[in-house]
Amino acid sequence: MRAATILPPLLCLLLACTAFCGCAHHQRHCMPTMLLSPQATIDLNSTSDHDSNAERDALTASLAHFKGAAAEAAEATRKYNVLALSGGGSYGAFSAGVINGWTASGQRPPLDIVSGVSTGALIATYAFLGPDHDHNLREFYTTTTQADIYKMRCKPAVLWSDSAASSEPLRQLIQQKITPQLLCAVAQAHAQGRRLYVGTTNLDTGRLVIWDMGAVASGSQGDALGLYRKIILASASVPGFFPPVGIDVTVNGRKYTELHADGGTTAQVFFRASMLDIDPSQFAGGRRPLTGSRVYVIVAGKSFPDPKCVDQRALKIAASALGALTYAQTRNDLVRIYTLTMLTGMDFRLATIPQELPINPDSLAFDPAEMQRLYQCGFQLASTSQAWADAPPVLDASQQSIPRAGTNFLVPIEAAMGAGTATP
Repeated sequence: MRAATILPPLLCLLLACTAFCGCAHHQRHCMPTMLLSPQATIDLNSTSDHDSNAERDALTASLAHFKGAAAEAAEATRKYNVLALSGGGSYGAFSAGVINGWTASGQRPPLDIVSGVSTGALIATYAFLGPDHDHNLREFYTTTTQADIYKMRCKPAVLWSDSAASSEPLRQLIQQKITPQLLCAVAQAHAQGRRLYVGTTNLDTGRLVIWDMGAVASGSQGDALGLYRKIILASASVPGFFPPVGIDVTVNGRKYTELHADGGTTAQVFFRASMLDIDPSQFAGGRRPLTGSRVYVIVAGKSFPDPKCVDQRALKIAASALGALTYAQTRNDLVRIYTLTMLTGMDFRLATIPQELPINPDSLAFDPAEMQRLYQCGFQLASTSQAWADAPPVLDASQQSIPRAGTNFLVPIEAAMGAGTATP
């Protein structure tokens, strides 16, 4: 592990302000939270008739075109069921609930391909191996506490460490859960043609690394079990909060050590056409050989952050911006997967935490009571077949970003009254 020897002056200043003086900040008159949603306001300055449904209509028309061409497509030689699991920390309880509820509904198909990052990587192995392991997911995501995942370092030590917390508890937990028997089951499924993928971020290259976990489990060289566990730990290691995981590699006979961290840094959720065992020539001429296949995506989080009045302190502002970036990345990853399904003929299904459901803003707060609530939400939605949407949130007209024409807005009376704000 490498420790920084010199901290940037700005970071030192921020730490000093936070620790010692609680730096002064400007007060502002913030809008009531209920009015912060973009669909709650009407732009009185606008003279344009921007169509908020334009993106949805364009994508819907494209999808209709592709479906219309399906009659000319080559008949699918194989139908796949794919599950892609996102990151989200303790929000993974929702994903665990969806998977258990999916089983209870009787609609869960055998999965040919499973991918996961971060908390999704912790879930992926159990989801891949099937309903017999649902109880493991339920137990992990309804009883785990913060002490089972990490231990905070003392504040002075953080300045010379590679992380704010130690992930040793999580490492030990993974060691207990990922047993030789579990590894053998993954290898057997791999031999049957099924595939399990986990994403990590190579900090030296800043790129997503996709690991074929079935191939790792089947590996005859080195410590396959140890490498499997390291990859899971690395994928769940939030950079800066958890230490990165060193993974030894050999290049031209020489050994090197790569540093790997949370796969969610470079992809919140992923699925690639290269994961499918299909000849690329079958896509020639606009053919859609995967018609009838289906991609299920479970996002351990909401599509958009909950509106809030941001405190005008440097660290609070930075945290809010980073959170917005993460949500945007998730939506972009969903659009990428959705586009791939359109081009190949696959059906798209998406489950996310309902936007109206209150959740703890800290996804690293592993509170069993909160996690049980998220688990029950996911279970209820999936068991009653209400969990799945057939398009990403970009097609939701209420969430479109319409260009502003000024700073004068009108709020419908019912929204204003709900927010406790009088209308003029």
